[in-house]
Amino acid sequence: MQQVYFLIPGLILSPQEKELIGAPVLEAAGSLSTGLVQDAVRQDFSSRPFSRSVHLIWAWSVLCRRALPAVTAPFVWSVNQGPQLANEVWSLDLAHADENGRLYPVENLTDEAIEAFSSVMTAPLQERGFRLQRWDKTLYLTRKTPWGADVRPFEALVGRKPSLEDDFEASRENSDPQAAWNDLQALTQTLQKAALQSTDAALNALWISGGGCYSNFYPPTRIRSVLTDIDAVTGWALAAGILNHRLGRITGAEDWPSDAPNGECIAVIDTLYSAWLAQDWAQWQQRLPSVLFQVDTLAQAARKKGCDRTVIVGCGDSLTVTLVRKNNNPKSLLSRLAPNRRLAAQEWLFQDGGAQ
Repeated sequence: MQQVYFLIPGLILSPQEKELIGAPVLEAAGSLSTGLVQDAVRQDFSSRPFSRSVHLIWAWSVLCRRALPAVTAPFVWSVNQGPQLANEVWSLDLAHADENGRLYPVENLTDEAIEAFSSVMTAPLQERGFRLQRWDKTLYLTRKTPWGADVRPFEALVGRKPSLEDDFEASRENSDPQAAWNDLQALTQTLQKAALQSTDAALNALWISGGGCYSNFYPPTRIRSVLTDIDAVTGWALAAGILNHRLGRITGAEDWPSDAPNGECIAVIDTLYSAWLAQDWAQWQQRLPSVLFQVDTLAQAARKKGCDRTVIVGCGDSLTVTLVRKNNNPKSLLSRLAPNRRLAAQEWLFQDGGAQ
């Protein structure tokens, strides 16, 4: 039995959003839980730094078949034509901290701003064990010794004030996230003293995340094709043995790569994710129909690849809810006559729903 997986970050909402989601939207969302072959299944995740990013945990576990943490930075660098290094690679994000300490990305960085940052911070970073690496306008850090912490991805931190308790965790036995946190605080203080300015805001904060070492994964994954706009997932798929021409972007996709052989496929549909992170529920509701359309369209296309089940993995703050459906042709007589087991969206869409 072959399955097509739809990994949807930002699909599962907190109970507080119940009053904000309109009845027509709930009715539409119910199409995802029509034709179920089993009860909805809830899976909880305990990794603090990857709350709000559980889709990364799921994709890492399924594609790479490795234990946590999910390593992103070296694979993103590789996808963007950077070298595959044996030592640790970390993503470096430059940010603006507001008066309450909440971090926001500093975008549209000029070459002059990056040069000024590099001039000020190269030596302090080296003192903390990091070597600054500039790849066009993207910044990375490399280091010879492990930093000893799992750190929340920057995109899941935006708009919040970081803390050691919520955003750092020991990466292995006897490692010290407190030391990593202290490094980050010292580097931030050095940057603040430099009083650098970007075109948008004061460049007074930074964030280091996604670290680990690049590796190819063996045995190769059994997944045959992946559609995603997330570079880390693309990098994992390549390292797990999926050929480049069997991968594709999810934006606008209505079919799987033609060269992909029959077998299981994964589509990571992150259309809802940025609105979910920002708690912009009007935007979330506007985007949902395009997600539903893409699930239906790609599920039918996956039938040509031999996938007779559709598995929808909706992601919330620290959990996933999985819905398994028969992947029948909706126009067939068999599909119309088959029992139509349907679960109302209210039963699974919210984190306190009825999924087991």
